[in-house]
Formats: sequence, C-alpha cells, structure tokens
Amino acid sequence: MFNNVRIGEKTVPMLSMASVDVFYKNIFGEDPLKVQTEAKSADEAVGFYTRMGFVMAKYAEVKDRKEMSKLNEDSYIEWLEQFDRVDLMSALDAVQATYDGQSVTYSDAKKNNDEPSAE
Repeated sequence: MFNNVRIGEKTVPMLSMASVDVFYKNIFGEDPLKVQTEAKSADEAVGFYTRMGFVMAKYAEVKDRKEMSKLNEDSYIEWLEQFDRVDLMSALDAVQATYDGQSVTYSDAKKNNDEPSAE
C-alpha cells in the first residue's frame, strides 16, 4: 500500500509491502510481528511504528532494493532528525494505517469479473 504521510510540514511517501517486514528485521534485528504482538506499553508501540515508518519511507524512496541492505540504526537516527517529535507522534496513526494496509485487498473476486453483466 502506498500512502503520503504528512509529518509536520513534510509529506513523506511510504510504501508497505510484505517485504518491509524483512527489511525491518535486517535493519533493527528484531522480528516485527513479534515486536508488534508483544508490545506491552504505548512507548513500545510508538517505537515500533516510528521504526516501521522509517523502513516504509526508505522503501518508497529507493529505486534499487539493494540499497535497503545499507540502512542501519544510524540511518534511522539521521532520518528522525528531520522531524519534530510532536509532528512525528501526530503522524503515527497514518503510519500504522499504511503498514496495516498491506493486508487489505481492494480488487474484486475473479469470479465476479467473469460473470456477464445483466443489461
């Protein structure tokens, strides 16, 4: 799912695909599904969606997916430094919606497309 997320005065393109979980794990060394399900506090959830926002933003930005393997926690901190904390916190609902949107299907079932229309 592609979404433009507004963080303060900046519009940040974010792309969520199944592979963002793999990139998240490679960058941060933790299984995103495990982190998401085991988050016990609001701070842990905020940390997860902030890091996932970084991954989705970089995924939308790079043209060569090999560039994703060069990202690390230093890249993440550098990315964070362009935003005010309050603005970033305000955008987390949009980040979460973008991430969660990867499991939503917007297409019609194939059998519905093959049926002749009644005119």
